[in-house]
Amino acid sequence: MNCPACNNEMKALSVTGVKVQACEGSCGGLWFEWREIKKLKDRIAGAGAVLLHVERAEGVHIFRDVQHPCPHCIHSLLYRHCFSREFHYEIDQCAKCAGFWVDVGALSGLPLQSPTEKDRQKAAAYFKNLFEKNLKPQHLAHPDTHEAAQTIHQLYRFFTPPTLFPAE
Repeated sequence: MNCPACNNEMKALSVTGVKVQACEGSCGGLWFEWREIKKLKDRIAGAGAVLLHVERAEGVHIFRDVQHPCPHCIHSLLYRHCFSREFHYEIDQCAKCAGFWVDVGALSGLPLQSPTEKDRQKAAAYFKNLFEKNLKPQHLAHPDTHEAAQTIHQLYRFFTPPTLFPAE
């Protein structure tokens, strides 16, 4: 399977029984198939934190101006739910297989263990941008976008250490 952002071949990883495709050594993006996303509600918050530190090539940030094919379906396009040039994140979903493409961007640079106050402030700004600016307006829209916002919340809860994730 090739990365939808940079076309690098992705590597299969398994974290606490959740299988993920990672663009290791290039953009660092993550692909979650729908059946794997369903497992997240049963996982402890932060259990997938190691995914934040998938090896990335220095300076690789890919923001697409147009939709690209799903890495799983090939012929379906990914729908962009949200992105931020400031925090270098992007979250897309396939309309056919419902898989999610996530580039965590700036969150990947924060430490997993013993974050400083500055690290917590960076994470707070990141999540404020993600949840309040990008996802909260979607809650008022269509039920499908509300469900996608909830899924994105679950994804981030899975791979963000509790010390950096906003209080629920």
